[in-house]
Amino acid sequence: MTIAESSIFWDTLLQLIEERKVIPVAGQDLLTVVTPAGPKFLYAYLAEQLAIYLGVSADNLPVGGELNEVSCRFLAQTNQLEDIYPALKAVASKASALPIPEPLLLLAEIRPLQLFVTTTFDSFLTRALNQKRFGGNEKTRVFAYSPNEVADLPGDMKNLNSPIVYHLLGKLSSTPAYAVTQEDVVEFFHSLQSGTRQPALLFDELNRQSLLVLGSRFSGWLARFFMRMPKRQRLSAGGKSDYVIDAEVSNDGNQVLFLKNFSRATKIYRSGGVVEFVRELHGRWTERHPESATADAGVVSSSTSPELAPGSVFLSYASGDAEAAEKLKTGLEAAGVDVFFDREQLQPGNDWEAKLRRSIHQCSLFLPVISQQTLTPERRFFRVEWNLALDEAQKASFSDDEAFLLPVVIDDTKIDDPAIPAKFRATQWKALPGGQPTPDFVSRVQQLYRKYQKSRARA
Repeated sequence: MTIAESSIFWDTLLQLIEERKVIPVAGQDLLTVVTPAGPKFLYAYLAEQLAIYLGVSADNLPVGGELNEVSCRFLAQTNQLEDIYPALKAVASKASALPIPEPLLLLAEIRPLQLFVTTTFDSFLTRALNQKRFGGNEKTRVFAYSPNEVADLPGDMKNLNSPIVYHLLGKLSSTPAYAVTQEDVVEFFHSLQSGTRQPALLFDELNRQSLLVLGSRFSGWLARFFMRMPKRQRLSAGGKSDYVIDAEVSNDGNQVLFLKNFSRATKIYRSGGVVEFVRELHGRWTERHPESATADAGVVSSSTSPELAPGSVFLSYASGDAEAAEKLKTGLEAAGVDVFFDREQLQPGNDWEAKLRRSIHQCSLFLPVISQQTLTPERRFFRVEWNLALDEAQKASFSDDEAFLLPVVIDDTKIDDPAIPAKFRATQWKALPGGQPTPDFVSRVQQLYRKYQKSRARA
């Protein structure tokens, strides 16, 4: 996407979310879990454990089809299909103790998202919502479809008081009430196509709102049936926009061509993976709504969250530049410089701006990271930080040896661009492509940081 296209894409999606017109469809690509052997996709990890449990080989499992392959190997030995489901439930129950995947926690923090559809059978999404919105209390409502038991939404979604997670392909069970094999997926889709076995209220919502399809791994005709299934008309008839962030779709030229020709309102995101997309979405949402509350009843107030340690270097960046900012942070910390980087330390709340102002007042140096991502006049989070830092710099005059503002440009953005504050343009700045710190830059920051620390010690 071009810069202009990217801006339109994100602005439109965020506006739809603000208006509560988006339903996330969460798939298995969001489920990276930290296992004793390191990070793995949940389904790949469960397949390995299931293979051990069932006594079959776990070698050379196909990416994305691991559980189906283990099931086929077991069926080739025993032909006991019904034994797979309680076995997988036993394995998955142990895996439930693993940390909740980060993308689900980030989605849970975007509060206008109230109805979530998941194509996975695990409970991680429900746990993420309960943790982020209810302090761990089990207030999220859960519904699960199966060909033998059609569960539908409870009623009018306009007055929804708590989030809902709907398991479209079933929920973990000791019976074949959830999809494990490719045959299961076919049976679920066949049943969902039936006029008498459709969850009518759910399909009404899916037809009315924009879908945000996140890493469901639906490929070929299955993806096309999924996009068509809840609609009341042909794909080519147009209507509301849906968003697809899925490697299986974006890497399939035939699929992209099909959607381009017959579902032109569908937006296919091809600028990165689904995890990176969710991080970007969360970052842009936070920057756009820094004043939004982050806690419901039962959640610890954000007023107790830690703030910046006095004298730290304040690193201010747009969410899309997080990777470059991380490089700066790592380089400076290696030189013994304390860096404020994690915005979770300043969670939005009733006093968030007072905390932010206090933290910038206490920092030794303010480093605004400048890039194409920051060429916007909107009230995004980094803009709030910039304005507060400019106010702080205006309160006192600094000599060259007492610099407070040190802009860093990480791409080909021109420092004289009018979207950049005049004070930044008039200040000595540093070009660090990709955020890679140079020895002279680190030395300069280290010098200013140590001078500030010494002045505090004498005070």
